[in-house]
Amino acid sequence: MVRITISDPTHRTSERLYGVFFEDINHSADGGLNANMVNNYSFDGVYLNHHTWRISGADRWSTEADPLRFWRFINCSAESCGTEIRGEHGQIIATDCPAAPVHAHSRYARITASMPSYSTVSADAAPAESHLSDSPVFIENLGYNGGGDNADEPAFSIVAGHDYDLNFEMRPVNGNATLAISVIGANGDPLTETARFDCSATALEAKSSADRDNGWRHCTAQVRGLATDYGKLHIAIEPATSDSDTTASTGKAARTDIMFDLDLVQFMDADYWGAGDPKWRYGKLRRDLVETIKALHPTFMRFPGGCIVEGVTPGNEYRWKDTIGSLAARRPQYSIWSFKMPDGSSYCQSYQIGFYEYFCLCEDLGAKPLPTLFAGIACQSPGRDPRHMDIDSDAFQRNVVQDYLDLIEFANGDPETSPWAAVRRDMGHPEPFGLDMIGVGNENFGADYVAKFTRISDAIHERYPQMLCIMSAGLFPFRLPMKRTWDYARNAANTGTGAKDSATGDAIIVDEHSYHSAAWFESQATRFDDYPRCGAGVYFGEYSANGYFAGQPQTEQGANTWKSALGEAAFLTGCERNSDVVRMTSYAPLLAHIPAKGWAQNLIEFNPAQVNPTLNYEAELLFSAHVGEWTYQVDVEQSTAARHVYVSATGTDSSAGSTPDDSSGVNSGKQACRIIKIVNTGGSAVDVTLEIERGLAALGKGTGDTGINTGNNAANNAMIRHRTIRLEIETLCAAPEAKTIIGYRGEAQGAIIPERRTVSLPAQNSLLAMKIKPYSLTLVTARW
Repeated sequence: MVRITISDPTHRTSERLYGVFFEDINHSADGGLNANMVNNYSFDGVYLNHHTWRISGADRWSTEADPLRFWRFINCSAESCGTEIRGEHGQIIATDCPAAPVHAHSRYARITASMPSYSTVSADAAPAESHLSDSPVFIENLGYNGGGDNADEPAFSIVAGHDYDLNFEMRPVNGNATLAISVIGANGDPLTETARFDCSATALEAKSSADRDNGWRHCTAQVRGLATDYGKLHIAIEPATSDSDTTASTGKAARTDIMFDLDLVQFMDADYWGAGDPKWRYGKLRRDLVETIKALHPTFMRFPGGCIVEGVTPGNEYRWKDTIGSLAARRPQYSIWSFKMPDGSSYCQSYQIGFYEYFCLCEDLGAKPLPTLFAGIACQSPGRDPRHMDIDSDAFQRNVVQDYLDLIEFANGDPETSPWAAVRRDMGHPEPFGLDMIGVGNENFGADYVAKFTRISDAIHERYPQMLCIMSAGLFPFRLPMKRTWDYARNAANTGTGAKDSATGDAIIVDEHSYHSAAWFESQATRFDDYPRCGAGVYFGEYSANGYFAGQPQTEQGANTWKSALGEAAFLTGCERNSDVVRMTSYAPLLAHIPAKGWAQNLIEFNPAQVNPTLNYEAELLFSAHVGEWTYQVDVEQSTAARHVYVSATGTDSSAGSTPDDSSGVNSGKQACRIIKIVNTGGSAVDVTLEIERGLAALGKGTGDTGINTGNNAANNAMIRHRTIRLEIETLCAAPEAKTIIGYRGEAQGAIIPERRTVSLPAQNSLLAMKIKPYSLTLVTARW
C-alpha cells in the first residue's frame, strides 16, 4: 500500500501552464487548419527545389516558383502572369504582365481555349468537326491529398446536405463563355450542385475604363452537397450560345476562342470557424480542428514556429508582414518542412492563415498570443544551413529589430496614431489583441544569439517595458548546451534588466525543448524541483516522447503510443508541481495531415473529413482541462511499489467568509475542489491510500491571498462534519503499445475509453483506498 498525501498549498498555479504550439508542419495550415480546400488557390505556388536541399554552397535550399502546380488544364492551356515572381534564392524578381493582377504581389492564370459551340452544332455537321463536341474543356484541382503515393487522390471532403462557399476572381479577356463549377467524384459523378458564371468579354468591353476595375470580377456562390465522398474541383468552360457561333451556310460548328484570367479560387464548408463574424473576412479556419484545439482549454498559443521562424537560408525566414492584409497582398513562401514531404517539395505556405488570423484565433480560444519571430539566425538544427546576419547591419535593424516593434504596434497599437495598428483596424479588428509576450528566435543558441537577443529585447523594453521576452535555450534539453542561456537569464532576473511587472511576474522566460524517449520524460518528473526561483521562468515550449534524441526509429508504428503518452504525463506532474517556475508548456507538433506527415508523432491527426485526437492528446486533455488556482504539496511514500507512481495536485477554495453553496455573492460559481493526477507507468497495479490532509475537511472554508486555510471555528467545523465529499474518478488505461489510427479515409480507430466512477465520503474522513491500474492515468476531483 502506497500512501499519497495532499496537504497545504505551496503557490499559485501558473495561469498559463498549458497552451498549444502551432507550426505549419505536416500540412497543418494549408490542407489542415485552412478551411479552403483548393491547393495553390492563388496560382502563386513557391516550392523547395528538392534536388538541392542536400547540396552545399550557394545553391543549397534553392527556391522553385511553379505558379500552376496542382492545377490540371484539360483541352485548354494556361500561362502564369504577374508583375513579380520568386527567384531561385527567394528574391523578388519583376516580370512582364499582359494585364494588371488583382494585387501587385499576386500572380494569376491566363486560360486559353479553342472549342466548338456545343449547343449550336448542326445535326448534319461533318464528322471531322462534330467530334470536337465530345472533347469537354475544363480545369481541375484535387486539393490537399498529401502527395507521394496519394498524389492522384481527390481531397475535397463533401458531405451531403452541407453548404459550401465558392468564390474567386475572374477577368474575361476574349470571347463569351460560361464557367460551370462543381465538385465531382473520382468517377465523374457530381458531389455538389453546379454554380454557373458568365465569363463574357463582350459585357466587359461595354463598360467604361473607369468602371472596369482592371476587368476583375469577384464571383461568389453557395452550393449544396449532393453526396458524401472525396472529390475534386471541376471548372467546365462552356462557350456561350450565340447565333454568330455557327456558319449559316454550312450549319457546321464554328470554333470559339476563349481567354480569361483566374485567381484566388476558394472552396470551403460554409460552416467554417467564425462564420458570420466580420473579423473573419480573409483566411477561414476548419471548424472541427479548431474545436478539437479549443477542448484543450489552451491558455496561450505560440505561433508560427518552430523552425519555420528562422527558415533554412536567408530569405526563407517567416516574415509576418508578408502574411497580413488582403489575401492577394500576401507573399507565399516555401516551407522548411518541404524536404520531409513524400515528393520532397510540394509544400507552399500560402499565408491564407497569417498573423491576423492567428491573433483572432487566440482571441476566440481565450488564449494569450505568443508570436515568435526571426532573430537574424537561420535554423541551427543539425543538417541545416545556419547563416548569421551582421548584428550591426542596417538590414538587421530594419528587418529584424524593427519587425518586433512593428508587430507589437500591429497587435496593440492605437489605429489613430499607429500605421500598423491602422492595418489591423482595416482588416476588421480595431480593438487591440492584448499581446504581452513575444518569443525571440527559435532553438537558437551561442554567443551571437545572446548578443542578438540583447539587442532585440533592449529595443522592445525601451518602448514596452512590461513585454515579456522568451529566450531560446537551443534544441537540446541538457545543462551544458543550455548553460549560456540560463546564465544570461538568471543574471537578467537578478539585475532587473528584463521585463518590468510582466504578465507572469518574471523578468525573462527561457524556452527549453525536448524530443526524447518516454523513459527520459518519466525520469524528468523531478527536473524542476531544484530550479532557482529567481525571476527567470521556464517555458517548456516543444516536447514529445517520440524517442528522437534517444535514437529510436521514427516510424508510424512506434508513434503516439500509450507508452509515450504516459511518459509525457509523468513529466507534466513535475511541471504542475513546479508551476511557480514552469510558467508554460506546449506539445509539438500540434497537427498532422494524413498522409502528409513529415513528423511521425503529433498531438492531433486528421484527414480531409475527420479528426483523430491521439492518445497523447487524451493525456494532455486530462491535464489542461483540469487545473486549479493553487498547487498543493504532494508526498508519495517511498517504496518499491511507488517507483513508477507520479502525482500532482491543484485546487480551488472558496473565498474567505463564504460557504460552498453560497450562490448569491461574489463567490458564485467558484466551487471548492481538489484536483489530483496520478500516473502509473509500471506494469503492476498499485494499491494507494489517498489522504487529502486538511483537504477534504477544509473544502469550502476559503483561502485568502496567501493560500492559508481559514475559518477554523467550532461552528464551521461542526457544519463540515455533517457534509459529504464527492470524489469523481476518471481513469485512462491501455496497453503500452496501444494507439489510435486514422487513414486517408474514414474515422479514427482505437480510441481509449475513460472509466468513470463517483465515491462519496464523509467530510471528516480524508482517506480513500484506491487501486491504481497498470499503465494508467487517473484523475481524482474532490468537491462538495
